[in-house]
Amino acid sequence: MSGRRYERSSPEIKDFVDVCLRIPIPHRIRSEFKSYYQSLRESEEVIKFTDLGAGSKRLKTERSIAAIAKVSGSYGKFGDLLYRLGCHFQPKQVLELGTSVGLGTWMLAKGCPDAQITTIEGCPNTYNFARKALAPFPNVACVNNSFTDFLQSNDKKFDLVYIDGDHRGEKVSEMLDMLAQSMHDKTIIIIDDVRWSRDMFEYWQQFKGMKRYHLTMDLFRMGIVMNQSHLQKEHFVIKY
Repeated sequence: MSGRRYERSSPEIKDFVDVCLRIPIPHRIRSEFKSYYQSLRESEEVIKFTDLGAGSKRLKTERSIAAIAKVSGSYGKFGDLLYRLGCHFQPKQVLELGTSVGLGTWMLAKGCPDAQITTIEGCPNTYNFARKALAPFPNVACVNNSFTDFLQSNDKKFDLVYIDGDHRGEKVSEMLDMLAQSMHDKTIIIIDDVRWSRDMFEYWQQFKGMKRYHLTMDLFRMGIVMNQSHLQKEHFVIKY
């Protein structure tokens, strides 16, 4: 871990590195998730995709479920990270901006089964697929809407927010501004693909410097932002 010296870091970062990142993933959870992922990779279903965000660098307008699953960042160690974050912090209200085929949603739901998870997907066809796939989770509410429209009408406060549906730095910045009314002092924000493009990385650099975000962590693919006013301004790069 680089950034400020570990020995001088806040209890929050020590807790994150020493406890949260070391939570073991139960064999049963890994096995079930692998089965779900494999079912997606073997799917022959093709959907017409309506992309409200920056789009994928590797997928066309008509996309197979298998191809979408293949490029999902919520499989592997970053899927494990979502589980660990949910398991460790036990949020009661979770917001996911970008359901896709539900891999990230699946891990969040397993990590914090007592949470109410609201997941937003802009593409109607992807939403219909994910809604059916996630039906076994009674604590997951799938919503077909644009992120902007949802955030403008939302009146909930969220404990954890996962942004994984728009990879344009300016749009992510706008979403963070809109999320201000939906956050409290201990809300955790996870931003996926902070190095997706030069534009996205430049905005991530700006997020790190903003005074209102007191603790930021760079895990190379994902960035984590904590708005905790009792903390001194800290930033860490963590090899995960």
